[in-house]
Amino acid sequence: MTEALLGVVFENLLSLIQNEFATISGIKSKAQKLSTTLDLINVVIEDAEHKQLTNRSIKVWLQQLKDAVYVLDDILDEYSIESSRLKGTSSFNPKNIMFRREIGNKFKEITKRFDQIAENKNKFLLQVGGTVRERSSEVAEWRLTTSIIAEPKVYGRDDDKKKIVEFLLTQARGSEFHSVYPIVGLGGIGKTTLAQLVYNDHQVSINFDIKFWVCVSEVFSIKRILCSVIESITRKNRYAYDLDLIQREVQELLQGKRYLMVLDDVWKRNVELEYGLSQDNWNKLKSVLSCGSKGSSILVSTRDKDVAEIMGTCQAHYVSGLSEDECWLVFKQYAFGHEKEEREEFVAIGKEIIKKCGGLPLAAQALGGLMRSRSQVKEWLEIKDSELWNLPDENSILPALRLSYIYLTPTLKQCFTFCAIFPKDTEMMKEDLIHLWMANGFISSRKNLEVEDVGNMVWNELCQKSFFQDIKMDGDSEDISFKMHDLVHDLAQFVTGPECMILESTNTNISRSTHHISFDYPTLVSISEDAYEKIESLRTLYSLKVFGIHEFYSSFPKNNALRVLRINCSMLEDSLESFTNLRYLELYGFSTLEYISRSIHTLQKLEVLKFKSFWKTTRLPNQLSCLQNLRHLVIEDCNTMSSLFPNVGKLSCLKTLSVFIVRRETGHSLTELRHLKLGGKLSIKGLKNVGSLSEAREVNLINKKDLQELCLSWSKSVVFTEGPTISAEQVIEALQPHSNLKRLKIDLYDGLCLPSWISVLSSLISLELSGCDNCVQLSALGRLPSLKKIYLRRMDNVQYMDDDEPHHGVEGRAFPSLEELTLDGLPNLERLLKVESVEMFPHLSNFTIINCPKLVSPHLSSVKYLFVDGCNTELLRQISCFYGLTTLHLHKNEDVTSLPEGMLRNLTFLQTLTISDFLKLMELPNEPFNLALEHLCINRCGELESLPEQLWEGPRSLQTIDIVQCEGLRSLPEGFRQLTSLLVLTIHGCSTLKKRCEEQTGEDWDKIAHIPKLLIW
Repeated sequence: MTEALLGVVFENLLSLIQNEFATISGIKSKAQKLSTTLDLINVVIEDAEHKQLTNRSIKVWLQQLKDAVYVLDDILDEYSIESSRLKGTSSFNPKNIMFRREIGNKFKEITKRFDQIAENKNKFLLQVGGTVRERSSEVAEWRLTTSIIAEPKVYGRDDDKKKIVEFLLTQARGSEFHSVYPIVGLGGIGKTTLAQLVYNDHQVSINFDIKFWVCVSEVFSIKRILCSVIESITRKNRYAYDLDLIQREVQELLQGKRYLMVLDDVWKRNVELEYGLSQDNWNKLKSVLSCGSKGSSILVSTRDKDVAEIMGTCQAHYVSGLSEDECWLVFKQYAFGHEKEEREEFVAIGKEIIKKCGGLPLAAQALGGLMRSRSQVKEWLEIKDSELWNLPDENSILPALRLSYIYLTPTLKQCFTFCAIFPKDTEMMKEDLIHLWMANGFISSRKNLEVEDVGNMVWNELCQKSFFQDIKMDGDSEDISFKMHDLVHDLAQFVTGPECMILESTNTNISRSTHHISFDYPTLVSISEDAYEKIESLRTLYSLKVFGIHEFYSSFPKNNALRVLRINCSMLEDSLESFTNLRYLELYGFSTLEYISRSIHTLQKLEVLKFKSFWKTTRLPNQLSCLQNLRHLVIEDCNTMSSLFPNVGKLSCLKTLSVFIVRRETGHSLTELRHLKLGGKLSIKGLKNVGSLSEAREVNLINKKDLQELCLSWSKSVVFTEGPTISAEQVIEALQPHSNLKRLKIDLYDGLCLPSWISVLSSLISLELSGCDNCVQLSALGRLPSLKKIYLRRMDNVQYMDDDEPHHGVEGRAFPSLEELTLDGLPNLERLLKVESVEMFPHLSNFTIINCPKLVSPHLSSVKYLFVDGCNTELLRQISCFYGLTTLHLHKNEDVTSLPEGMLRNLTFLQTLTISDFLKLMELPNEPFNLALEHLCINRCGELESLPEQLWEGPRSLQTIDIVQCEGLRSLPEGFRQLTSLLVLTIHGCSTLKKRCEEQTGEDWDKIAHIPKLLIW
């Protein structure tokens, strides 16, 4: 980690030595002397990194070295900024003279400091050289196309899961008081994974009304736990409320509900953990949670059997280690994957290594990730025979994790340990983390690789080596999120020491060696301004929560060494001028950008700028075009914005521009985008303001090969300027993107047909067309080979999704890759294809139809999920031809009195059926449901009079039935007695049925008495 920092400083020193201004100002000789001293230190750094795990003195020496390196880097940064500003001025200029004197004194002081550090290294007998270096082969191995590890298969936990599920569904279900079931085991043994398996089990899910998960960790805060409960259920943040109000709201939410709660990773209070669990605070929390109904349950995972004794109401479940065979299965899926050959000699060594895992799946996983990039037998033997296996298990750091860390390259070490700035269980975003690495100088560009590409490779390798887990990709945006296991987080915290600090109520001890701080606002308020003066070089100040603050706090640090600042805009007093070293600035706000407009141009080093949730801001500061190093400009949730800033095209380094708004004023035309090498997401709004065809052509989208998502909008929220315009068809035809584009959105386009270039977008996976009222022709969509998702909304004149004729009379496959199709508000849509073929939509699985009254659908046997809102009679008749359906939702019809005969007959795979808002429906088909049906919901069918007896002869798997607001129903059929698998029956808003189902006395009580869970009101 220190080695990576030194590498960055060496590069900056070399740059300074070669700088003409350094020679003139007399700094060059001082810098050369300092470079020599750093060379002497650098040759022993790698050995020191290894030995710090066992030698406290070396760890302290390394921290002193890191602190000094940070200060030196600040001096070099200051020199770079000031020398650029003074370039061209006379050497006799008073400002120039003062700067030379000041920077000379700083070099003198820091050189003395490094001389002392170099002398102290001789006490430790450190060895010169080593084996871990930045390897060029890594660039080839972890190219950007490397796929992300899928969620690993869980081994050896079937019996554990079965036992806990059985407890929840039987013993706990009959308990009058909530049951607390402790899951106890060593760190890394899989307690959380086991709890997740139980939590997501289908039988468990339908047994409870609501479920919520809280990661507790070392701080057992009643307020935070209850706020998590509220947020899980309502999505509302209540942390600013008084505890009494929070407790009352939780009780209201849980009242009468059977709930399942998971309290994950609970620690007991002791000398080291002042804020851990105690009997007193558990009693207080328990009293709030006692309002749930019969059968409510709490799962608690912990490493401490004392926690189980305090909280548990039953015998704890102790999770044992995996067998060697099970550990081997975990190890090999990471070490070999699917593509790597399991060579016999590797298998033999690997099975020896596995014996050292102690049955811990996390250790097996980490070791597998470590071995994945090792292709020589001697490299496998090096790990098997490492002396690190014999170190005492201090600080709860597993030997397997130590090994995985030790064999990381310096850059990987630096990037990994920085993650300690995030609290445990934080869901991190991959792109944001890479931007933070960039801003702190942990990664830099390489030959033929941009710095973002290097960050991508670093993240991929840390992921492959199992330092990251719970990888998720957003289905729409493809944004990637991830977490770190608690023990991996412990490792990062142990290695980084005081360098990365999470400022919270339990930890406000800022030290000289603190360089990266994350915080929440209440804690920041409690810190005095003097506390920040201890810090020599504060690089990161990162707000974990960005909402709920509306005033400035005087304790906000004014540190000009900051590289990263993420904060609510209201916390900035009036200016950004003191933050000239910033590389990353992320601002949230609810009003305007008035405070920063006059000073943002001073941030000449800024690389990443993000504006989020400025709901009252209409334009960005004009001076933003001065930020020549800016690479990423992200604008999110700023819906009132009608103008950016002039001359965006001057930002020659820009790689991301999430929004561009076209206006007629100078500096706001499309030509501003001409030379920008943009990637990621780009939304172009105000296309009605394009003044000429040449303006549209010069935007040069076709050469922007890194663009992944493009939105073209003629948005009505943007002010349009009077003047000559060209047609929408001409504009969109000139805006042809590169064929690499993956996602395309077209909004409020008023042309008659789609652009011809649609047909060449061979990589397109998602297409969204919205508000294109005049469009009558959709051609070539069916031939796009990669298209998986289509969303068509509010298109009044479209008759067919694709109106292409067969080419030379030969029918091809239509929509060969399409998986999801949503049609919303297409009043004149008649068919999906003008000419329907035998091979069409072979992979379509999700089909949503909303307000398409004329649509006649073809037979689509691949569809698994069908949602129809606004059902016409013809479409209802065709449903029987959707043979593969597992889920069917039918909503809204004001005319149908009975469903077509045989509508459900062929749906042999149907598991979920919903019939809702059929206002005149009087009867259902008098034929059995299929055997596979599990869930049935009949909702707001007020004229429905009965449920035919024959319906209930078929289903043997039916688990839940919901009958809601069906006032016409007079009784339940006798067939309900046969529904032996039924677990939950809900009847709501059916006054006659409610009376007939009263316990013991109702006329239909005997038909439903066998059902375990009845919700009738």
